[in-house]
Amino acid sequence: MYRYHPFYQPAHRHTIPPHSYFRPFHSHYRSFPQVETKTFMSSSDKTLVLLDNAKTVLDRIKSDKNFAFQLMNAAQKSNNQEVHKLITSTGIKVQPIVTFNPDGMRLVFDQTLGEVDCCHVIVIVRWREM
Repeated sequence: MYRYHPFYQPAHRHTIPPHSYFRPFHSHYRSFPQVETKTFMSSSDKTLVLLDNAKTVLDRIKSDKNFAFQLMNAAQKSNNQEVHKLITSTGIKVQPIVTFNPDGMRLVFDQTLGEVDCCHVIVIVRWREM
């Protein structure tokens, strides 16, 4: 609660009533473009490809201890070339943007749909517990 000095009058705030003509509350005041699903569906298709690529890399890390060791070791040494070589060796079609820090690795798989940046799959894998 706000307390006012005893010698000053409290400031009055002008408020707009909740349902006045200043604030329309019906959605029919807005117009929306017609629904066109072509781009939406194409983007979904490309995203599924990205998910398959991400799953391939994650399955390899999960199942191959030697691969996981080499990838983590190269990342901790900031050997970007070796990291990309190892990730490409999994057989993926889309090369991700790879960044890493002392806590883990971030893989960003992205695609374009013509000139439009349509979809991203971001995978963050930790190797250090907090």
